[in-house]
Amino acid sequence: MSKPAIRRIAALATASAFLPVSMVLGAQSASASVGSSIVNIAQANIGDGACSTNSAGGTGFYSSCTGDAGSPENWCADFAKWVWSQSGVNVTGLTAGAGSFAQYNGGLHSTPHVGDAVVFNYAAGWASHVAIVASVNTDGTITTIGGNEGGIRGTYASTSHVRQSSKFSGAVGYSSYYGMRISGYASPIGGSDNTAPTTPPAATVPTTAHLFALGSDNRIYNDEGDYAAGKWSGYDMVDNTAGFKKTAAATVGTTVHLFAIGSDDRVYSNDGNYAAGSWNGYKLVDNAAGFKQITTAVTGNTVHLYAIGSDDRVYSNDGDYTTGSWSGFKLVDNTAGFKQITAAATGNTVHLYAIGSDDRVYGDNGDYATGSWSGFSQVDSTAGFSQITASATGNTVRLFAIGSDKRIYGDNGDYSAGKWSGFSQVDNAAGFNQIASVALGNTVHLYAIGADNRVYDNAGNYTAGSWSGFSQVDNTAGFQQITVAPGA
Repeated sequence: MSKPAIRRIAALATASAFLPVSMVLGAQSASASVGSSIVNIAQANIGDGACSTNSAGGTGFYSSCTGDAGSPENWCADFAKWVWSQSGVNVTGLTAGAGSFAQYNGGLHSTPHVGDAVVFNYAAGWASHVAIVASVNTDGTITTIGGNEGGIRGTYASTSHVRQSSKFSGAVGYSSYYGMRISGYASPIGGSDNTAPTTPPAATVPTTAHLFALGSDNRIYNDEGDYAAGKWSGYDMVDNTAGFKKTAAATVGTTVHLFAIGSDDRVYSNDGNYAAGSWNGYKLVDNAAGFKQITTAVTGNTVHLYAIGSDDRVYSNDGDYTTGSWSGFKLVDNTAGFKQITAAATGNTVHLYAIGSDDRVYGDNGDYATGSWSGFSQVDSTAGFSQITASATGNTVRLFAIGSDKRIYGDNGDYSAGKWSGFSQVDNAAGFNQIASVALGNTVHLYAIGADNRVYDNAGNYTAGSWSGFSQVDNTAGFQQITVAPGA
């Protein structure tokens, strides 16, 4: 198993860009109509890659498709410059390097405007990332549209695309949403008034999965599955830190939040920023100790982290990545005796499932709009389960469990109709020890550690109503536990 790394964005800057940048509070911003025009153009290209046909009918964005010796280059600056140019903005001085935006129009300022470029991690002529400000909200948050986001390590530029963010704090300083520092904002010069609305883009369905596995050395390894290209990156160490017992992961924006129970039975987090290509290192989430197992669910920009305590009760801690704060661990329910947990979100409701002392599965529904839980109730009277995982497609939760025969069973909870299908065998394959799952559109990828301690994948296509059958993800062995998050 080799040393880590998510591929880092190389943002080259011109020689003149090595001048120091001051925060210019009075830099001229674009008019509201020009800003709207810029955003309309950016939105029309959501989902596009480095070599896609853009909304103007051309290929890619400037040199995005060929700038790295004929192959795609890291192209966030190409995209931002192209969008501005299409709206009639003067782009003189802008290059393929994100750092060039920090020198534009008198330098960076601290107040975001719609249509501005937000620059991340600027220093000495170089920046990690740049994106277009799509909205500025009264609560101090913004949303962005950025190119070169959500790629796969090793082939980042060619597998990344244009994405729109959720809301996050627009204040200059560290952004927990992006996992980078907001250095400031650059405002466009000139531009045309073209506010005709574009057709809203279809929601982008992730095609990548970030699979994390706990090795025999108690370190965590990452393998990235690109289902569009039909390949895996191979396992790499996330961090050299050892001593972990359990893991869980969640994706918010371009960041994967990886959680792990350490040797002290406390929970640690490590943020993998797939736009910048970096991990920030493990840090304590909360000083609370005594946890045995963890799982996560996401609503908006909030990660809901659940943990089984030493008293076999379930606790929750809400990480708000807009404000960068945690609520602290609190009891979900006073019910005790739980062995395993998993969770999935539909809308603003988290469905929390737990295996009880009778080896049956129980569910508790947390409505985060009203701040209430339904209380644990039996999902199905079937017993003998040892492991569970859950993912949601639409308003249906796909719940999977390992039975006493080491085979995997599935139960579909339709929350629109208020009913469960009942557990049935997914596949006749046996010998599985642990499972994890992720929904990519209407397909659920079910991962399982086999008797040989290798990881296997089975894709359930809920549109076609079929499963692919289990196949080996990678020949690497020695894994104890797995978790997975959708592509960032």
